[in-house]
Amino acid sequence: MEETFDYGQVPSSFVHCFHARCPRAGECLRQLAARHVTPVHPVVQAVSPAVWADCSLFVPIRPIRVAWGVRNCIDRMPHKEAKGMNAWLNHTYSRMGHSRIVHHIKPLLPADQKRVREAFRRFGVTDEEVFDYYTYTYDWNATPKKSEGDSRSVTL
Repeated sequence: MEETFDYGQVPSSFVHCFHARCPRAGECLRQLAARHVTPVHPVVQAVSPAVWADCSLFVPIRPIRVAWGVRNCIDRMPHKEAKGMNAWLNHTYSRMGHSRIVHHIKPLLPADQKRVREAFRRFGVTDEEVFDYYTYTYDWNATPKKSEGDSRSVTL
């Protein structure tokens, strides 16, 4: 996935790491983001060089599959069930969240995909493919793993 890296996917609050000689640089998402910074983004958050030695902010590069939209599946449902599914989406994700999901503005992460599939099943949809399409991105919400013996908590 790195060869097609889209820096536009990096959240503005994501912390980058510019420690070029880090032994884990090739497997760290913070390093991957730092390698692809563009002139369009002149200011980024970065790991302080003071903590480079222990690498306590390491985040592994982990591609995830995100789902986009449920409109096609809802359109194929009988009216009563579709109405119930839309009500469930509004209740679960708020009216704005529901609209953003249906119209391909907000992707669904794997945990949400499972939740939405289960809801579709409750409304009579047995098809596993309830989403309009999928793409791959990185797990930008992964939290740094504390190293063994490290009692400090890490907050970003």
